[in-house]
Amino acid sequence: MAVLDKGIWKNNKDATELSFEDGLSAEIVTEENRYHLYMSLACPFAHRPLLVINYLGLNDAISLSSVAPKRYDEGWLFSEDFPDTLNEKSHLTDLYLETKSDYSGRVSVPVLWDKGSNVIVQTDSAFIAENIASNWLSLAKNRVSLMPEALKSEIREMNIWLHRHINRKVYHVGFATNQSDYDLATFEFFKALDELDKRLGRSSYLFGDKITLSDFYLLPTLVRMEAVYELHFKANLKPLLAFKNLYRYMLDLVSFKSIRETVNIDYMKTHYYVSHRHINPTGIIPSGPEITWLGLLR
Repeated sequence: MAVLDKGIWKNNKDATELSFEDGLSAEIVTEENRYHLYMSLACPFAHRPLLVINYLGLNDAISLSSVAPKRYDEGWLFSEDFPDTLNEKSHLTDLYLETKSDYSGRVSVPVLWDKGSNVIVQTDSAFIAENIASNWLSLAKNRVSLMPEALKSEIREMNIWLHRHINRKVYHVGFATNQSDYDLATFEFFKALDELDKRLGRSSYLFGDKITLSDFYLLPTLVRMEAVYELHFKANLKPLLAFKNLYRYMLDLVSFKSIRETVNIDYMKTHYYVSHRHINPTGIIPSGPEITWLGLLR
């Protein structure tokens, strides 16, 4: 893992080895054009707040941009095609060091940047997504409650479950370094998919017939399954297509223009297959597989 240790970039150091760790967080206020969201179109965790912003129609209130798809030893980069038009930085690390010159910790996306004070105010994707979903409806063009008061505690519980058993678990499958760890993670991941498939056999979305924030936790993993996780991560005990209700659910969600605009399959494939050299040493990006629902994204 690559981290900053007291402001110094360490390419091969685990965050648990740091002499100290401190997060970057501050109050987020609802104010138009105050914040910029830096994210990656490949990262399923950064996908959460992006989905909230796009679906609610907050693009004029919160600006956003993506880092470049290829991640090298120096971490997330900006490029000619994916520039930092706000701060004109070349590396994501520059934004962390601009905020705190002796910062220690991971350099990750998403990053919520305060344009007024020129600092990072939050890097936790779950916190950012829920904050925007809960507090920014007054500035939204599509004023839909993704966190209904009556369901708020259940949605939060579901989001924690999805993070542990779906969003993170597929990485346990893909990053396993021995057979027993891979087998266990595969069993647990596909057991969770089976549970969700049964749940979605009884309703359109995770909580009835209305989209909630929980759907924006599950969808990022589903849209990466066929193009990346089934092949690159070996998460192929069963194809996603075998989960009838999950597949119907995914197709329903990407039929919304504001949702499908956040999905960039070519970017995702470039990132995963080039950046994960411990899994794909050659860096070759596969030409397939053919994904039947891609036509909806064009």
